[in-house]
Amino acid sequence: MTPNQQQSRTFIRHPVDMPIDVEPLNGGRYREGLRNLSLGGVAFSAAEPWTRETRVRITISCCDPPATVVGQVAWCEPAGDHYEVGVSFLSPADAYRMRLIEQACHIQQYRLDQVIQEGRYLTLDEAAQEWIQKYAPYFAPIDEPRLTNE
Repeated sequence: MTPNQQQSRTFIRHPVDMPIDVEPLNGGRYREGLRNLSLGGVAFSAAEPWTRETRVRITISCCDPPATVVGQVAWCEPAGDHYEVGVSFLSPADAYRMRLIEQACHIQQYRLDQVIQEGRYLTLDEAAQEWIQKYAPYFAPIDEPRLTNE
């Protein structure tokens, strides 16, 4: 069983299609395509292979301000003409934050879609209320991490 298959059995993955910036902490910056998100980490498509255990900073720019989390490459597998790369979050708080970011990105996209498709201009609050009413039941719930002083 590959690392990818093992992780897919541990965490529910949620498909996501958005650009992300991935920066190895030892230098460089890459624009990649986020493919899915789980409470354990993210997976993205890359043109080049990534080395396991490389620490990376992932930035999602669809939010204002952009959101950043740190993780570690857990696996990298060839997939045709590219590679699929899995990054594990280093803290439960980062996993929770990424799910909130994903929801915020969906709401921003919904707001834009309303303008383009129906000519409706919604405030962010109006778009959030409508999106939550329409789509929240289909968006898997997440548990807020417990913060301790240990």
